[in-house]
Amino acid sequence: MNGKHLLTAILIGGTIIGVPTTGYAKKKEKTQPEQQQEQEQKLTYKFKRYFPTVCMDPYITTVYSADNFAVMTMSGDPVHEGNDTVKSLKVNPAGVNYGIITKSKKGKIEADIYHSLKGETVKANNSYRNNVKFKSQHLNKFDSKRYGTPTAIGYTPDARLIVVAAESPVLGKNIFFLEPKNFQPVSKIQSVPFEVGKMVFSPNGYYLAASNGNKIIIYNLEEKNIRKQLDAGEKVNDMAFNPDNSDFAVLTDDGLLSLYNTRTFEVRKMIDELGEARAMSYNLDGKYMAIVTGDDMVTLVNLLRESDRETFNAEGGAVRDVDFVTDAGNNTLLVIPAADAMIAQRLPHLKPFYNKLIADEVERKMDEWLKMMPGETMEDYRKRVTEESRARQRRLFEDEISTNFAGDLLSGATMSLGTYDRANGVLALNFDSMPTIYLPVPESDVTSFHNAGDLTLSDVMYGILPDDSFEIVYAKVTNKTDGKSYIYDNLMRADLQYMAADDAITLEMLQQQQMEELKLQELRQKVVDEAKKMNVISDHTQIAVDSKVVPEYDANGNKILNYVVSVTYTVDPEFSVTEDFGPGKYHINESGAASSMLNILKQAFEGEFNQYLAPGKKIKVRLLGTADATPIVHGIAYDGSYGEFEEEPVYIDGRLQAISVNSKDGIKQNEQLAFLRALGVKDYLNRNVAKFESMDTDYRYEVNVSKDKGSEHRRITLELTFIDAY
Repeated sequence: MNGKHLLTAILIGGTIIGVPTTGYAKKKEKTQPEQQQEQEQKLTYKFKRYFPTVCMDPYITTVYSADNFAVMTMSGDPVHEGNDTVKSLKVNPAGVNYGIITKSKKGKIEADIYHSLKGETVKANNSYRNNVKFKSQHLNKFDSKRYGTPTAIGYTPDARLIVVAAESPVLGKNIFFLEPKNFQPVSKIQSVPFEVGKMVFSPNGYYLAASNGNKIIIYNLEEKNIRKQLDAGEKVNDMAFNPDNSDFAVLTDDGLLSLYNTRTFEVRKMIDELGEARAMSYNLDGKYMAIVTGDDMVTLVNLLRESDRETFNAEGGAVRDVDFVTDAGNNTLLVIPAADAMIAQRLPHLKPFYNKLIADEVERKMDEWLKMMPGETMEDYRKRVTEESRARQRRLFEDEISTNFAGDLLSGATMSLGTYDRANGVLALNFDSMPTIYLPVPESDVTSFHNAGDLTLSDVMYGILPDDSFEIVYAKVTNKTDGKSYIYDNLMRADLQYMAADDAITLEMLQQQQMEELKLQELRQKVVDEAKKMNVISDHTQIAVDSKVVPEYDANGNKILNYVVSVTYTVDPEFSVTEDFGPGKYHINESGAASSMLNILKQAFEGEFNQYLAPGKKIKVRLLGTADATPIVHGIAYDGSYGEFEEEPVYIDGRLQAISVNSKDGIKQNEQLAFLRALGVKDYLNRNVAKFESMDTDYRYEVNVSKDKGSEHRRITLELTFIDAY
């Protein structure tokens, strides 16, 4: 893929749904009612179909779908047509290719991979369709003679391997992991106990779940062994892992959705009355599940409050699948394939997963609070950070953040007076949109409470409930009748699951980690001072080093502690061009700031931090390269020093895509330039840090291109996560 094909992966579906007003000619300024009507009209998009969709798979802002004989973009343009029946379809997570399983009229079953971005313009085989604008280039065919008849196809979540389940009279039932370019197996899972009809992967790459009939087997992907076997009792129609990998969902023919905790793979929740339960899909934050409950019906279920359900009717019926995608504005769309149309429904009313948003923000604030403050001694730190103070501070952050997310709920709520409980001395204040609160009121004052309109609530704080709704946890209630005030205080309620502090990180571990960070900071200052003396950088370059201990669970459900070290830098804009990467530069030695930053790690791992480096030890490396928006007009030469890359999976602005860069075509896009800056970090670590190249390293490349121009937007960031470090 050369530069001009670099970022076309997002366009492969043929449709990117934009803002609600897209497609309307604007002859004059519209009135507010006209704008509202226009927006409502664009809540639903429909794309013509001639035959019912048998399967589909999403990719960012679009979906691929297949009827019996063709694979189509979201807008309905075929990219593959044939005489064989399409049985299964999967899109590469990076969007560059897709795999299908087909069955010929003679019963021969084959698996093939087609390129999403390369092909040719041809006429459609069937006259009922428009001319094909793009026909996918065929890449590879699964060797069924050698490995067996394919029964299921998929991709690993990192887009690096194609996965095919196959059955052979000689080899038996196996799951093959194939390298995309030569389509040869690099590993396999042997002796699968049944013919695999469907496969799904957890987003973190821990698990592969395979099913057939009522049987499910879950594999630990790293070890290629069985983690759990399940008998659903009924035919399994669909399976899925939620976005944060904590749940495994199974949808069965009896209209039951079972949610399994992935730490134990024990059922934690069951939701029933889901009709035909044909297929399902998590929304993007995992709070909702869309389920095909009938031939022409999709039900959206709030997994935190299952009574909260919404039904969507699909005219024409024949709905066999459902998916979620985002539009160009990152808004959620529900995609429903009906018999004669692909329906994309905007869902602006869906509420965020507040529990997770609040929990993430609490963790971020706690990370800062747990750090040693400037000038703080270890003795002072031990006095400040205790088990009690840590729990108290977490609670304060939770209440503060929950209150911010809740907003002014009182303004839209109706309050009424409830009953008075003499035994406990509390008066019930009822709300139509929130739980009742019980206000401590002396019995002698109760007669002064005439109606709710006489009461005002101030200093209100909110908490979040397990069902993602908010409750009042603190308020000062003033009765206008007599001017008396009363305090409702429920701040010491029990922690929620998402809020509970993880006791895996002991105070001793925190203190050890803080001591190590002190050493890192001392080393940072030493390296910076040396670089300044050599005029490599000046006071206008600021290098930041950070570290923390993060609790996690491994693929076997065991609690582990990871050690995370991150380094980054900033350079004052007027000095960026001299102390950081110049225009078109990507080698580490061409940036004084980048080379100084990496020298800190080099010296750290040559010294006391060498304990974290060992051959075969697992480490995740997150490499972020950035570039500014200055256009590359004539191209930039690439010397090939980091290798030649063809469709390398890379996260571009947070979305998994693919980048190609080679010495022949050079650099034509800023994304390529940012990618090379990230590769420079990998090259530096392997060449300069002993033992690093021998570790079990999982690299994640990230690329960001600023919308602004200027050298201050060209830099790199590195994050190292040492798995199970303690």
